[in-house]
Amino acid sequence: MTFTFDGQFKLEQFVLAGSDWEEFLESIKMKPDKDPLFDASMIRRIGDEVHLESNVNALKTTLDEGAIPKGEFRWSELSKKDIIDKNDVSVGKAVDIDFDLDGTAALTVGGGMIEETLEKIGLKDDIDIIVPAETIHSIGDMIKLKVSKDELRLTMDKELDTPEVREIKDRTSTERHIVKVRLFHGPI
Repeated sequence: MTFTFDGQFKLEQFVLAGSDWEEFLESIKMKPDKDPLFDASMIRRIGDEVHLESNVNALKTTLDEGAIPKGEFRWSELSKKDIIDKNDVSVGKAVDIDFDLDGTAALTVGGGMIEETLEKIGLKDDIDIIVPAETIHSIGDMIKLKVSKDELRLTMDKELDTPEVREIKDRTSTERHIVKVRLFHGPI
């Protein structure tokens, strides 16, 4: 996926990935990273599969000049950026993008590779922070927030004390689901 950011995240294009083998060959530079692109206007129908108004051979690719305009970020680029607070303190990395029903997007922030692995294998609770775009100051080499890590922590403590989250915490580990905590409801 590609996004623009002007105070809000806007999904611009989808990137069609190849098979795992093809993506592996691209990652080790044995094959050019040539993936087809399309925007939402090309989607005819979504069911078990996504049906497009065009065939894949007619789509622009990531290697075509101007296919991804300046100012558009690939998800693969965003997910590698450190997220820092307004005091330059590290908060984590973007591990996912969260879309609300109204079309707004937010970053799901997680820890480092070790923390995420511990969560995946069940040795650590998987509680991710969802940071709305309005809390983001800028995106450059890093993703800089308008708020401090302490403000995130205070808001998170408040959200983690809700009845819904307490109920999930009280379940046995085999019944638990992933919890996403939305921070900063409303304007900053």
